[in-house]
Amino acid sequence: MKKILLITLLVVLGLGSCTIYQIYKATHPYSEKEEKEIKEKASKAAIEYFKERKNLDIVVTRVEFSNDISGSWIDVDGYVSEDKKKEVSASVDYKNDYKVTSLSY
Repeated sequence: MKKILLITLLVVLGLGSCTIYQIYKATHPYSEKEEKEIKEKASKAAIEYFKERKNLDIVVTRVEFSNDISGSWIDVDGYVSEDKKKEVSASVDYKNDYKVTSLSY
């Protein structure tokens, strides 16, 4: 009887571990290195966009993957380099050649 309970417990723990791993991989599809590269490119895209289109030099303070369901957006926040009180933000579509699609300043 104890062997059956032990085997059942091990099977349940094994299946639970696999499920947790699959959920983790679904919510974190990129390695840390890939995430860092994507964030750096998104940051550069936002800096270039503000410089070329809005004639503003910005300092990036936060770069995060968006929680949107498509999973292709990165939110980039910062401020105008001459005035820290002037906050800026941009959404960058990293699956569409790092295109800046929305911004506020």
